[in-house]
Amino acid sequence: MTALLAFIFLSTVTHDIYTLSLRFLQVILFMSAQSFANVFLLRIFINKSQPGLQYSKIKFYVSSYITTIAIWLCVRALYSYQTGIRWEGEGANVMQAYCLAIVAIFVLNTLILTLQNLVILQHNKAQSEIENLQLQANISETANLLLRQQIHPHFLFNALNTIKSLYKQDLQQGEDYLVHLANFLRVSISNHTTKTTLIKNELEFCLDYLKMQKIRFGIALDYSIIIPEEIIENKYLPFFSLQPLVENALKHNDLTEECPILITITEENGYLLVANNIQPRNYKETSTGQGLSNLAERYRLLGAEEIKISSDNFFFTVGIKILDK
Repeated sequence: MTALLAFIFLSTVTHDIYTLSLRFLQVILFMSAQSFANVFLLRIFINKSQPGLQYSKIKFYVSSYITTIAIWLCVRALYSYQTGIRWEGEGANVMQAYCLAIVAIFVLNTLILTLQNLVILQHNKAQSEIENLQLQANISETANLLLRQQIHPHFLFNALNTIKSLYKQDLQQGEDYLVHLANFLRVSISNHTTKTTLIKNELEFCLDYLKMQKIRFGIALDYSIIIPEEIIENKYLPFFSLQPLVENALKHNDLTEECPILITITEENGYLLVANNIQPRNYKETSTGQGLSNLAERYRLLGAEEIKISSDNFFFTVGIKILDK
């Protein structure tokens, strides 16, 4: 676009095709040299960390236009040297030719500066978006770490009471419960750096939690897991993503022997579905409110599809995307 504009300027000086072609090459050489010169001057004068940024910008633009004249003089001399033709042409009005040339190169440099500024603005915008995503990722991972490490006191209180009761009634069940609790706590408070893990690992962690609750609630709780073995062994989920969904089902629903709760974990169309029948509690346990929103944010930062939440009068279902890596 800028080269074409310059070509139109030059055509006002001469109508010879050969000369016009040479002039066009001259413009291309000028634009290339001026572009590199502007980048060099930009690195010298514009530094975000230095004070007086506005004054530095003024010095940059002044230097740019001074450099424009110097580069044009060099290109003009090279043109005359290589072709043996006077730049302004035979019998031309020298002053008029020089004035037109100064206007043309100033317009060209203004267009070059405008394009470079647009590129810089786009780069800064992209850089800001990247930094913002990195910040969100750090915040999300920090929140996830706190979520894993902050074992709810009510959960520990119930666990200890359950162990106490089991050791009085059924020693074997008490030992089984204690093993599952130890495994659950070990994974929960570990400082994992990985963002994803095999579904196999997530299921093992989730099963420790489910088996503890099964021992505690008995026939008031039932669960089933139907996932192809190939998916369990080879596909991935965000770390610590499955157990909180199961915990939510128990936290927000009543569990009685007369009206047991059923939790199902199945695979469908590339999603892992965690569903439970709805039996709302008359009171709700204290919740951080970060469970599903935190999980949705983690999926977004991983570039995966959003989690799916559906509910009717009978079942509440959360679908999370199964990952390849």
